[in-house]
Amino acid sequence: MYWRREYLRKAASLTIGGTWREDLPQEGKLGTILCHVSGSPVTDSMNIIDKWRIWDYISKIEVIGNGAEVIKSITGPVARYLAWLDGGIAAPDKAFNYGSSTHRFHFPLNFGRRFLDPEMGLDLKKWDNVQIQITNDAAAAQYASAMAIDTLMYLAEGASAGAFPGYMRTEEWRKFTTVQAATEYLDLPTAHPIRRIILQVYPACGTNANADTQGYNVLYNIELNFQTGKIKVWNGNLRDLWYENAFEDGRDILQSLESYHTDTYGIWTGFGQTLGAGGVSLHHDGNQGAYAPSLSPGEDGATQQRMSNSDPDQEGFLMLGLALENCAVFKFDQDTKPSTWLDPAAMAAIQLNLTTKDSATADNGTIRVILDRYVAR
Repeated sequence: MYWRREYLRKAASLTIGGTWREDLPQEGKLGTILCHVSGSPVTDSMNIIDKWRIWDYISKIEVIGNGAEVIKSITGPVARYLAWLDGGIAAPDKAFNYGSSTHRFHFPLNFGRRFLDPEMGLDLKKWDNVQIQITNDAAAAQYASAMAIDTLMYLAEGASAGAFPGYMRTEEWRKFTTVQAATEYLDLPTAHPIRRIILQVYPACGTNANADTQGYNVLYNIELNFQTGKIKVWNGNLRDLWYENAFEDGRDILQSLESYHTDTYGIWTGFGQTLGAGGVSLHHDGNQGAYAPSLSPGEDGATQQRMSNSDPDQEGFLMLGLALENCAVFKFDQDTKPSTWLDPAAMAAIQLNLTTKDSATADNGTIRVILDRYVAR
């Protein structure tokens, strides 16, 4: 068996605020689509807003089968997290907001359990039609001209007759805005073995694009129960789950950020919790700067605040943190075989109860629940 690389499209145009669509081939065993989205921002248009990375504007990535069946339905930041969760690197692209240099976002859509899974993926011959759709919610104030998309397919050739019996269906199953001291009571669907339950938690941003609170206050308590409460799987805070994920995965998460934010404004770091940062001044006049990069002390949330100085310029940071793209995960794939994963029908009802802290700063946050399930086809 070997992998054949074939471009679906190169330099396809993604209209600002629009959707790009393309049909996939009628046959072939598709393991991964490697996507590259690029765009040139309006000069200094993202200095005072929390959405300063191009993937923050990729509002929906979908792969739809036979016109209506969801295969993938996620956002850009979630796609970035999943690429890392499947074994990829955490920082394949640089986040920066100086001038109008091209922004880039590379991400794989894995239809198997990882990048180039030789046993699992999408058998296109079993579908009448499969279409990829990528949507952005940018405005002309951020990107004056269309983004470009490259899509490279990885097709398994010479695979055994029994290969690719099914694929991973990954979708944003629920999204809601948080209300102070409120609980969302969710019963998970009973179809298809569940590999992973992913929770993405965004605090609201207030004055100068700084996060109002930490993510673990937005999602203050998580209850996960099986068999309508007979089996208690989890009852605790989001931060505890972040640390569980860190020790289970065993990889430090680093982010490379080049900030040209206005002083006292927040830098959205890509972490649920920021543990530390080192910085360097990036002066454009070729001379040594008079001031070192400075962040407000004691902040460990999803944003870091630039401090005021009389010599503002671009600053580079290497940051360490937890919860890439503000995501946490319950994993059920310690064994690679889908038959061993969480059986939602046998464990019904699977209850996921999500509670927001009784604090005004925890209001107006965003919580997403993403389900990653195996579908035999």
